[in-house]
This record gives sequence, structure tokens and C-alpha cells, in this order.
Amino acid sequence: MIKNIAHIKFRGSNIGKFEHLHIENIKIKDTCVIETDEGVEIGQVLNFEDIDIDSLEEENNENNENNEHIENNDENLLDDSSHDEEISEELKDIVAAEENNHIKTKNNKNKIFNILRIADEKDLEQHRINTEDAAEAFKICKEKVNNHNLDLKLISSYYFLDRAKLLFEFIAEERIDFRELVKDLAAHFKTRIELRQIGVRDEARSIGGCGICGRELCCKVIKGKFETITIKMAKEQGMLLNTIKISGQCGRLMCCLGHEYKAYCSLKKDLPKVGTKLVFNSVPAVIKDLNPLNKKLLIETEDKRLIYINVSDLKTTEEGFLIANIKAE
Repeated sequence: MIKNIAHIKFRGSNIGKFEHLHIENIKIKDTCVIETDEGVEIGQVLNFEDIDIDSLEEENNENNENNEHIENNDENLLDDSSHDEEISEELKDIVAAEENNHIKTKNNKNKIFNILRIADEKDLEQHRINTEDAAEAFKICKEKVNNHNLDLKLISSYYFLDRAKLLFEFIAEERIDFRELVKDLAAHFKTRIELRQIGVRDEARSIGGCGICGRELCCKVIKGKFETITIKMAKEQGMLLNTIKISGQCGRLMCCLGHEYKAYCSLKKDLPKVGTKLVFNSVPAVIKDLNPLNKKLLIETEDKRLIYINVSDLKTTEEGFLIANIKAE
């Protein structure tokens, strides 16, 4: 069944799918009062999309199955990678941290939520007041964290629109017993308090900055839920398994590896694999590297020459052998 839904950005960088057919004259950039699993919030319409509900449910089931096998898959990726090039202990630690410290978000990215109404002046004023009060609550919470001698770093504070809950996000190296802190905060603010541990990737998104490419961090520009990044993604893109080269400011594997992974898989789909033998100008050779972006191959001839050739120059004989009779670049 096809249904038109609205993509709405809310609470910083969260983006969700929302029912909107019951709201008249809703359009892009409208500010709405929305209802999520966590409470009533304010959000802005980004765009509209026709989606297949049945396919969405299938995708959700597949994602759940994939998440159950992520740990085993990543272990296998490390084992496979070790045959080609040595992976540093530091890089192994980064992958392990990615697995152990991955904080799952409460909101399912495929769940469809509900829009309550288009925000009016009263809602917008309440949101402004909540934002100011949340900033003050952040300072108070920080003081109370110090008073309780808790080893955590407070990242953000957020009042839900109806002020039914005050959310604090923090990062910490280990599990923190913050029950006494919650009691103290609840007594002070007279509302429900939630302290939520988030990952270092969320902290990097909050702070922002530039990556090694010189552009703004992907996590800051491309909003939404963080995806799991693996060593396989780096290998598929021909990246050197060097900690400095493939880790971001958060110390985890770079988000761009995930964003570009499917494109590289698609581009390499019809290319011969590294290690494939061929005959170049009547001389035996082997493919040493691929450049899927410009469709070029790096080959090494029997006499140890390294030569770049175009994929289009390869021909397949009736016997299934690859040949390339061209002038070298």
C-alpha cells in the first residue's frame, strides 16, 4: 500500500516519518506539533514522500535481523582483512569501541509517527520558553553532577513541549549510577527527569568541525540516525587501513565510509576483481588495484611494470581470458 508521509526534523538532528493526511494545507517548512515515542515535540516539515508501507515493514524486519549479526560479521571482517594487510591494534580498538559503545536510539527510523497540529503562536512561544529554561537547567544539572562526583560529561538538555519530561544527554566511559542525581533533579525541577547516555559520535555532531577532507563533518551536514560503519566499507573503497586516515574527530570510523559504500559497490559490480589474470600486449599480467570512479585498472606485467589501463580496453576471448592490446599510458 502506497502512503504519502512527511519527513520532519525535530529535537536537533532527529528526522522521522509522520502521518499528515489529517492535517489540512500542510506544506514544506511548516512548524508542527508532533507526537513521538518519547513525548510531544516541535518539528519542521522537510519534504513529502510516497512510500510503500509493506516494503517499509520488510526493511524494518531485515534491519532487525542484520543488527543481530553485526558483531559476528565485524569479527569476520577483521579476520579477512588480516590476509591482505596488517591491521593495527589501535584500529582494532576503534572497531571494538564502535560495537561496544553503539548507543541505539529509541525512535525506529522506519516507524511512522503522528502530527498533532500545525504549531500556533502559543506553541512557538512555549517552545522558546522551553529552550531558554533548558539552557538554565543545563547549568544547574552540571553543578549537581559535580556535587555528586559523577564521572560523566553533560552534552545537552531538552524540555519537551508540554514540559512533561526534561531530558539530559551525557557521555561517559563506563556505566554510571545516577539514581541519586535523578532524584535531586526531579526534586528541583518538579517534572520527570531522564538522563540518557549517548555515544561520542553524537558529541562530535553536537560540536561540529571540519574533517580531513576540509569540509564540514558529515554527521553535522547529513542529519538522521547514525549507521554502523565497518572495516569492510573502508576496504571496498580502497582505503588504507590507517587509523588516522579512516577515523573521524569522534575517534570512530568516519561516517563518509558508510555514505559512499553503496556507490562503490555499484561501480565495482561489473569490474574484474583484484588478482584477476590477463594478457596485456601479449605479456601476462595481473590486476593489482581498481579505481571504480574513473573506470581504470592498475595492472602489473610479468616483467614488473605497473600500468594503468581503461576498463573499456579489456576484451574477453571465447575461452574466457581477458586481454588488452593497447598502448600504455
